[in-house]
Amino acid sequence: MNGGFYHGGIASASCRPALPGSCPSGPRPRGDDLASRLRVPAGQLRLSGTCQGWVGCARVGSTSMMAGRRGDGLATLPFFLLMAAVFVVYVGYGIVLPLLPFLLERLLGDAARFSVAWHTGMIAGIYMLALFVGAPLWGRVSDRVGRRPVILLGLGGCVLTLATFGLATNLWLAYLARGLGGALVAAVLPVALAYVSDTSAPEVRARRFAWMTAATTLGFMAGPLLGGWLTELQVGGLMEVGAGGSFSAPFFTAAAGGVVIWLAVWRWLPGISPAPHAAPVQHSSRNVHSVNVLLLLALLGMFGLGAFEVAIALQGQQVLGLDPLQIGWMFMECSLVMVAVQMLVFSPLVRRVGFRFIITPAFLAMAVGVGLLPSAANWNWLILLVGLFAAGSGILIPMLAYRITLNAGLAQGAALGKQTAAASLGQGLGSAAAGWLYGIAVEAPFWLTAALLLAGALAGMAAGRRVPATAE
Repeated sequence: MNGGFYHGGIASASCRPALPGSCPSGPRPRGDDLASRLRVPAGQLRLSGTCQGWVGCARVGSTSMMAGRRGDGLATLPFFLLMAAVFVVYVGYGIVLPLLPFLLERLLGDAARFSVAWHTGMIAGIYMLALFVGAPLWGRVSDRVGRRPVILLGLGGCVLTLATFGLATNLWLAYLARGLGGALVAAVLPVALAYVSDTSAPEVRARRFAWMTAATTLGFMAGPLLGGWLTELQVGGLMEVGAGGSFSAPFFTAAAGGVVIWLAVWRWLPGISPAPHAAPVQHSSRNVHSVNVLLLLALLGMFGLGAFEVAIALQGQQVLGLDPLQIGWMFMECSLVMVAVQMLVFSPLVRRVGFRFIITPAFLAMAVGVGLLPSAANWNWLILLVGLFAAGSGILIPMLAYRITLNAGLAQGAALGKQTAAASLGQGLGSAAAGWLYGIAVEAPFWLTAALLLAGALAGMAAGRRVPATAE
């Protein structure tokens, strides 16, 4: 793919991609109409092609607006910027995980293990619960004002709250920074996915979503590793190794990366207008029920992920005696497995295998992996179980997001906001529950999470009978 912005029209616009062998029912779009959507002077825009081809190529002056020669609708640079935006957001999220128990030990002084575990779960949970509140709001706002300004706002909020968390010297400031961070970061992921959905042809949307999810998992991989590594360094006396030292450098580093991405998005990400006078999409009662079931599955799956993240960090610090860098390596392994399975599953299986034959095994893998973690007697056994859990979650998360968009129609931002909200609520509840249960019994969060994931497997089996293989 090279040059330009659009090929195959805009998925949420009046000029929508035509599938091979079919023609749009409405009149051929005028160049002036498309020019107004692309925000270019109408006289510089011309359309080429026939019935199938009019969705093909728009040109501005002598510069091609094509995203490439394969009709996938979104140019390489804008898509890369969207991936970079979600990557840096998840670096900021992941960088907290291996450091949080150690940071809380410093802030709480000689507090008991229960207090450290409880606040670890609550600080992780409040971030995700703020995402739950903010995601639907930002999705609807982006449907009205456009995707680009909302993404820029979310990235700016990510930078500011990361720097604030790095400066936290007491609990209330740590809670405030993470809560505001979650609310503002909620403007990035669902809106970036909506941007991709708006500007991608249906036949490549699933693969694009897999790449976006891969960017989140790569960020989640880099964050813990970067946080653990920087904590182990002594930089001119600013940081000291150990629980009593400063933990500012990892957060300042992530914030600096966020500034670079913000500037790149501001400079090179093209704006797209919301669809004018878009009629609401009518769903059958069956479709509405399917969406609700998918949202419930997303909530259960992310409850498992949130509980896993908090419980494994606490187990690594308090039971296994791991340092932040070792915990970071464990999270990195988790993310690598997630990326690998996402690239394997999309796109061949998504077209050939029934929904329940993907979702149910994913839930089962997560349940077995987390349920056996308390019995891990050595590092190799621990890594195997973490990898099993990661494989299941790496399949589950993008598949559910993709399925929900199939029912979204033109309101991609609102639909993905709901999905992000359900996922964030589940992850926030899982994080908080894991911190509270871990203070009572080390095994409790692992076993409760496994039980809920088994329930998700059963629900996925039942839902699979109503959700057909993708029509895209």
